[in-house]
Amino acid sequence: MGYAELILTLEQLPEEKQAEVLDFAKFLVQQARKEESEPKTLGESSLGEFIRNPLSVPDFKPLSREEANAR
Repeated sequence: MGYAELILTLEQLPEEKQAEVLDFAKFLVQQARKEESEPKTLGESSLGEFIRNPLSVPDFKPLSREEANAR
């Protein structure tokens, strides 16, 4: 739906119904801004995403504790 179609549709409504549509649109904008501004939990953060899906390096073998301490 484009702006022109929206405007043509709104023009067919009585003024009180147009006001209701405008109020609802403002409500949707307010809700979207509220969702964007709410802080994310750790699980929703980029760190949480990395913890759930760590990078994998082919043929990588971590050092054992002994190997790490010998250096």
